[in-house]
This record gives sequence, structure tokens and C-alpha cells, in this order.
Amino acid sequence: MAPTIQTASLGLSYPVYACDFDPQDANRLVVGGGGGVSKTGVHNKISVIDASHSDSLQVVSELDLSANEDSVTSLAVGPKRANGKSILVFAGVNSSPAEVVKGKNEHFRVFAIEPSLKVKVQPGIAEISREAIFKANDTNTYQRVLRISQPFADLPQLGAIATGFAKEPQIAVFDVLPAKPFAPRGTIEIDKEASDLDIIQTGDGEYQLVYCDDYEIYTMNIGKKTTTGPTCVFTIPHHESPRPSFRSIRYLTPTFVLAAANIPKAGGVVLQGFRLPKPDQGSDAKARLAISAKLPKPVTRTTGMAVRNLSPPLTPTAKYGDSEFAVAVAGHDSSVTLYKLDHTTTLNVDLLSNLHPITTFKAVHPGPISGLAFSPFLPPKAPTMRRHHIKLASIGSMGNSLVVHTVPLRKVVEKPPTATARRHSVGPPRPARYVVDLKAHGPSATPLVVYLTVIMTLLAILGQSLLEIKGLSPPILHAKRITPASWHYKYGPPAAATSAPKLADILGGIAGGSGDGKVVMLGGDDEVKVVGEEELDEGKAGNAVSWHQLGAEQKAAWKQKLQEAGHWGEGLGEAIFKGVLFGEIGGAVAGAVREL
Repeated sequence: MAPTIQTASLGLSYPVYACDFDPQDANRLVVGGGGGVSKTGVHNKISVIDASHSDSLQVVSELDLSANEDSVTSLAVGPKRANGKSILVFAGVNSSPAEVVKGKNEHFRVFAIEPSLKVKVQPGIAEISREAIFKANDTNTYQRVLRISQPFADLPQLGAIATGFAKEPQIAVFDVLPAKPFAPRGTIEIDKEASDLDIIQTGDGEYQLVYCDDYEIYTMNIGKKTTTGPTCVFTIPHHESPRPSFRSIRYLTPTFVLAAANIPKAGGVVLQGFRLPKPDQGSDAKARLAISAKLPKPVTRTTGMAVRNLSPPLTPTAKYGDSEFAVAVAGHDSSVTLYKLDHTTTLNVDLLSNLHPITTFKAVHPGPISGLAFSPFLPPKAPTMRRHHIKLASIGSMGNSLVVHTVPLRKVVEKPPTATARRHSVGPPRPARYVVDLKAHGPSATPLVVYLTVIMTLLAILGQSLLEIKGLSPPILHAKRITPASWHYKYGPPAAATSAPKLADILGGIAGGSGDGKVVMLGGDDEVKVVGEEELDEGKAGNAVSWHQLGAEQKAAWKQKLQEAGHWGEGLGEAIFKGVLFGEIGGAVAGAVREL
């Protein structure tokens, strides 16, 4: 039986704006949102969801936030704290309007989730820190984007946040430390608001940050002590009409990023994979488009994107090799389209290929989708018979809804490495590789096949018509009936230099009905001539006879003579001889036939 995608849904008591899976536990999902500062009675909350069952979701703990402050606008689940029990959760929550007016907006919040945490009101979740990280605040600024780098064993992570609706757009970077919730690195002022950003670790204490605004992509290199950038690596050309605008961006590898862009006037959504310039290429080097795909026509705009590597590296410096990425794109129509994307390495060259859709989940939520997140996946180190899955969470702000799709995976049986490859391998063997256990749909070849078929058919018709006009083929299309008589010899085989034009014109005219026995065809040893009946004396004219009066032997002789002279072919038929008299200069018809 073919594997299927199972779906579980849950209704919450508040609008949901942010979600993320616990990187250490694929069955734990954290969501946040609320009604903000209002008198509607809609609470601001953070909820922990048990997603261990593919057909049901359960709230295991919740924390009510202040009704005088804003709702949760961004959220990311971090590592375990130093005690090894509680898990850090970073969120964006604006302070009360009264505090913001005073210039104090402690928007950056840190929470701890721990099953044994003793909190009277809401067991399991507690706020442990709040800070104002952005340098300057105005009443409209909020923490729009929050991302944390992928965790690696025994290595610190890096986080970044970006402003929304700020007069002075900024990106702030911070260290994620188990012993301390976070340590600010600094704030970067940018020219335009970041639509989205992402972070990837490339070494011990080395990271790359990418962000996009409407039309440009920027990168930054962040080391232990130095930071370079931001550097613009790609700009959507101004001459593109209409000019798409970036909405989401995610790292695939340190070499590639994947971006989702909206085409203006509800023209659709395009996914674009870019190859980033190498550090040694200089500051002027630009990213290059490596792959692209357009979403199904009903999806005219996207509201978000999520990406998950199904064969993640074990260390920041490990080779990515052959890997498959699961990609999910949220549409304005509350749909979620699931894609596959292949990453391969050939002769030390990394490539992207096969960005193909798997399926589209339609009307997932009753309103717009405000967030997407994939659960983490680490291939098992030891063989197992258990079927593996990856979970895709989506949230709807208007519908107060949460939906989790459970996507089946399968193990890829790789060819055993050669002895040479084993000798040159570095580090421990790579775990088994997994891919989505569902068929993707590549571009259909039907339009191309139809186009080529039409072209070949037209060429075949044209070729057959020319053969019929030349007299080199029996009449199948009857091209002579619909073409001028002059064509029948214009494109025919070459005739004798002196007699061909005259003979072709006269025969064509006679076949068209203009002749009435007024010419005589004379055949000599070396040529065929046509003369007017009046040019013969009375005796010779009387010896000339029509075609039907000739015997079979005489007809065969005339056909051979005319064919050799290039004036007649089998395809022309005998009707062309109607109205022509056959004779011979200096002798009778019978004598002429014998001479031929």
C-alpha cells in the first residue's frame, strides 16, 4: 500500500502568529500569538503542543501573557539550558504602549519550558528574561523576524532578529548560550526593511547570515571577533516586467539559498535557488540563479516558506553531498504546496536539481497562513524497521488554527563506496540518506510533444506536396489541384535547355483546358519539340495522331522519351496529353515510333 500524508488539526483560543519545533524533540511544537493590547478578551499566549500522534494534537501547557502588552509576533525554540532540562524559547513581544511611548520597548523575550518547573499559574512555561535590543524604537516598531542557526553538538548557536515597520531598519545578532540565555553581538543598520533572514553555521564560531528586502539579497560573514557585510549579492533586474519581490529566504547549504518571490498583480509565485559567491571571489561577486520553479497557477502570492534538509551534516564543515530538501510554500489562498529539491555533488561541484512539486494541500486553514515549520529530522545511526516521518506545521491567524501534516520518508539504498573513496573519506561514515516517500511531478512533456508533432506533420505535408508537384510521388494529397499549373514544372526536374520552358508552358496550358489539339509533339533522337499544327505541311499534320490513338508500345516509347528529357513523370498522369498530337519531322508517326 502506498504511503499517505496524515493530517491532524487543533483549534486554539487565540490568533496564532508564530510556531517552531523543538530541535531536540520532533514531537514538541511551540506556538504563540494573541489579541494584543485590546479589550476583546482574547489572550496573548504561548502554547506547547504534543504532536506525537499523526491524527491528533494536544496542548500540554500554556502561558498567559500580559493583556497590556502586544501579542507574540515571532518565535524560535533554542537549545537546552545548562541544567539539561529546561528548553529555551525566544520570542518577540512588544511592551505596553505606555512603555513604548517612553522609549522603552523590551521586545526580546526568553522563556523556559520544563515539565517539572513549578509555576502556580501555568506549569511548564516561565519567562526568564526580557531585553530591548534594537538601538532606537518608535511606536510602530516590532520584532518581525527571529531565526536561530541549526544546532550542532557541543557548539554554540547564533540568532538574529529584524525590525518591522521601523523608521530605521535594523538587524540584531546574538549568541545563544546554554549557561546564559543570550549575549548580544551588536546591531546592524540596513537601508531597507528585511523581508526575511536566515543563519547557517560554517565552522567553530563562524556563521553566515542572509537576508532579503523586496528586490535584493544580502549576505554577512560573522566570525568570533569580526563581522563583514552586509554585501548585496543579487538584485532583481529593473527591466524585468513585472518585477517580482522577495518574500522568504532560507539557506540550503553555505553555497545555496532558496528564495520565494511574489510576482506583482497576483501574477504568481516563483521559487529561485541561488548559488552564492565564494569568499575568494571578491566583494563585487554576485549570486547566480541555479534553479527555479513556478508554483501552481491558483497560488498567486506566498505568505511564507519552510525548508528542511533530510540528510543534515553532523558538523558545520562536513560535506553536504547527495541530499534531498523538503520545501513547503504557503499560499495566500490558505494552501500549502510541498516540493522536493535535490542537492548533488559531482567532481567536487555542488548542484541543485529537480525542484518539483509533490502535492498541494488546499484550504488548510479558514484564513491566511501566518507561519510554517518543519520538524527536525536526524537519520538513525543504526538500521531500524520503523517507518520515519517529517512533520509540517502550519498556523492560521484568523482561524486560530493549527494543522500538522505527517509526511512519510524512505531510506535510499546507496551504492557501496569504492576502495579508493573509502581511503580518501574524512570523518565517520555518513548516516543513511532519507527522502520523501512520495512521487514528485516534474514538468510535463506533453506540450513539447504536441508542438513537435504539429511541426513534423506540417513538414511531412509540405514534403509530400512538393513530391507530388515534381511528379515524384503518386497523388495522395492531390497538391496539383490546389496549386497553380505553372508550379508543376517550375519545381520539376530540369529539362533540355532549349525545349523545356516551351514544353512545360504548353503542356501546363493544355492540361488546364486551354489546348485544343493545336500543337504537335515531335520526337527525335536527342530532343523533344513542340510545334504549332500550322507549322506542319498538310501531309505531316495529317499523320499526327492523338494520345488515345497511339498503341501501347508507342505510348511507352513516348513516356520514356519525355521522362529522359525531364518533361514528364508518373505522378503527372496521362491526362496532361489531352489535346496534344504526336508526330515526327520527316516521317510518319509509325516511323517516328520505331526510331524512338
